[in-house]
Amino acid sequence: MAKQQVTTGNIVKRMIELRDERRTIASRDKELIAEWKSLESELLLRLDEQGMESAKTAAGTASISEIILPNVVDWDAFYAYMKEEDALHLLQRRPSAAAFRELNDSGTTIPGVDAYTQRTIGLRKK
Repeated sequence: MAKQQVTTGNIVKRMIELRDERRTIASRDKELIAEWKSLESELLLRLDEQGMESAKTAAGTASISEIILPNVVDWDAFYAYMKEEDALHLLQRRPSAAAFRELNDSGTTIPGVDAYTQRTIGLRKK
């Protein structure tokens, strides 16, 4: 039996099929996330109204967990604090790609940072 030849056309066709399938899955995932958030809000409201931290049911147990997260409301004050306290650990460890490209394009070299070119394929359906 002859092995089917993999052509450039076949690769592009399959990539488009995969991209389209991923878009369908992503769209469905957005719907599921929205439903999840709605149910989560309803359950939190019910548990709060009943003064409960958890609920054990035949289907499973749901319990409230809380975590404190930051929300910067004054970036200037936040940056001033970081500088004054040498608190760079408050940021995530990744540079902004857009800001880096802008500086790099202007010829500025940033110490400790190397540039690399990521190559990908862009697709359009006929």
